[in-house]
Amino acid sequence: MVYWTAYYIALFCSKIFFPIKTTGREHLPRQGGYILASNHVSNLDPVILRLSTKQKLHFLAKESLFKNKIFGALIACLGAFPIRRDSADIGALKEAIRRLKKGHPLLVFPEGTRKVEQKENHPGIGLIVIKSGVPVIPAYVSGSDAVLPLGQKIPRRRPVSVVYGKPISFQQADSYQAMADQIIKVIYTLAPASQSS
Repeated sequence: MVYWTAYYIALFCSKIFFPIKTTGREHLPRQGGYILASNHVSNLDPVILRLSTKQKLHFLAKESLFKNKIFGALIACLGAFPIRRDSADIGALKEAIRRLKKGHPLLVFPEGTRKVEQKENHPGIGLIVIKSGVPVIPAYVSGSDAVLPLGQKIPRRRPVSVVYGKPISFQQADSYQAMADQIIKVIYTLAPASQSS
């Protein structure tokens, strides 16, 4: 009940503030677990990707968001589970793998943060890929940072686009870091021409 209430509220807000144009949805598996790997420029990105995929996504959220028990319970209902960003959170990675093996799609932001000056490619996604054995679908979100810029709480009306790419293939010998770097590289090849330079 909570989940669907939140979904329809988000869908209504999208129609008003951030109409979404989606390209490449045919690359998304219709059933079974997969990793949706995306760039991250706004707090709205998980909501936008959920609406765009038309599938319930599980996702990692920073641990501090769960300190408020009410808000933490709400985002948990929406598929979120906590991760500590200041260390290698093995427990969170194991939970991610468990959910994938149960057939749930997992949304991952390999750069970890939406703050441009702090972005780095985290090797944890490579570990999840190897241990889960599920497909990795790249996605590029553009326009969400204009709807809700960093530090702003009230959204502005701006169009948003989401592009999905073909599944990414890896060699078994690839290191976790090399896999993370490759995923990020593929994600940014999906960027509109005006943003890819």
